[in-house]
Amino acid sequence: MPEGKTARRPMRKDTAQTRDRLLDAAGRLLTERGTAFTLPDLARASGVATATVYRHFGDVHDVHREFYYRLMGELVEDLEKISVRAHGRQRFEAVCALWSDLATSWGRAATHIRSAEGFLERVRRGDPPTSALYGALAPVLGELVTEHEIPEQNVEYAVLLWVTVFDERVIVDLSTTLGWSPRRIGRTLAQTVLTALTQPG
Repeated sequence: MPEGKTARRPMRKDTAQTRDRLLDAAGRLLTERGTAFTLPDLARASGVATATVYRHFGDVHDVHREFYYRLMGELVEDLEKISVRAHGRQRFEAVCALWSDLATSWGRAATHIRSAEGFLERVRRGDPPTSALYGALAPVLGELVTEHEIPEQNVEYAVLLWVTVFDERVIVDLSTTLGWSPRRIGRTLAQTVLTALTQPG
């Protein structure tokens, strides 16, 4: 997943709408071509001027990063909504179901924007979306420990294991290759995580 940058000031509404349009087009290009596209390609796919694209992104790597930021922002925002209506095992299963639904909807676009850095390395570096995801998942695992669903263990290891099992590439592979539904994927991978966490690292 791409490396992050510090947050920017809020954009004007029209600027934000153009950026969303560009990122929508980036998602289509990532699905169709992987990362093999240029900023002029993005301009054509989004129907905006090439100069406008360059005002938003310095290079195509910026596009990959910002697309990833948007996906993770969507995931974390929805995970936070779950926290107000569920707890413990129920919350864990709801998170897994939501994660599976979203990753399936992202499709192959999300599988092409991977970082060479490890997940925990990015968390400790303070990468914003990675840290936000860690912050959303760690309390859920804490509730599982409190309710004796899993033994007490290293939280960083537990979050890393959960993220590894729910890798977008795994979810898309199960969906497209095996034809599994998001519900089946979420339930099966949730059980995989719980089983693994009964053997703490």
